[in-house]
Amino acid sequence: MTDQHPSETPEAHVEVVVVTTSGRYPAAGSERVAAHQPVRNELEKAARELHIVDTVGWIARVRGRELDIEKSYLENNLTQAVKIDYGPREGGGGNE
Repeated sequence: MTDQHPSETPEAHVEVVVVTTSGRYPAAGSERVAAHQPVRNELEKAARELHIVDTVGWIARVRGRELDIEKSYLENNLTQAVKIDYGPREGGGGNE
């Protein structure tokens, strides 16, 4: 039997991996984070751990879809296990 009130639901969590050109965070496994927290929190932690100095202009994507990193995982419709590709936006290229 639990002390949890029937109307309360346990806090949702997401298993997160951040992949950059500088490496993967965490190095092994995944990080269990609260689903209501902003995606930005884990990206900042990954940048610190991977010694990435400047992420200005970087974007985060899951399965090709760009995330709003100011919103939570839930607000970005992300649940369970998530692999975030984090890096600079690709340039348009050109021959000049």
